[in-house]
Amino acid sequence: MGYTDAELSIVIVDDAEMADLNREYRHVDSTTDVLAFPMQEGDFGDVCPEMLGDVVLSAETAFDMGRQCGCTLAEVLDLLLAHGILHLTGYDHEKGEAERRVMQEKTLELLSMLGRSEKILAWYAGAEDE
Repeated sequence: MGYTDAELSIVIVDDAEMADLNREYRHVDSTTDVLAFPMQEGDFGDVCPEMLGDVVLSAETAFDMGRQCGCTLAEVLDLLLAHGILHLTGYDHEKGEAERRVMQEKTLELLSMLGRSEKILAWYAGAEDE
């Protein structure tokens, strides 16, 4: 990804906490699977250039996702972490179909580096399309 000396924090929360964060920062009144808070954007993005930001994962939602797709919790957490890291590094699937495809390809690349199969990504990509 080109960030050899970068840091990020990973926070694992329950659905209630994730819903609170989603409401406060995205103005969406529900839980979600992953939130990313980039530190390299905005007026103060250059204050700590080695800090990518924070990735927040919902353990409850990840567990439910694993049950739906027949994947382990660890596989789903890896997927969500990869997704969050991509958001921290400037990728955004909500910017259109082309960007969504690029982000899916990068996610697959990261998951394969972790030794994960395409099964989890295929399920997640299908879930995003609904």
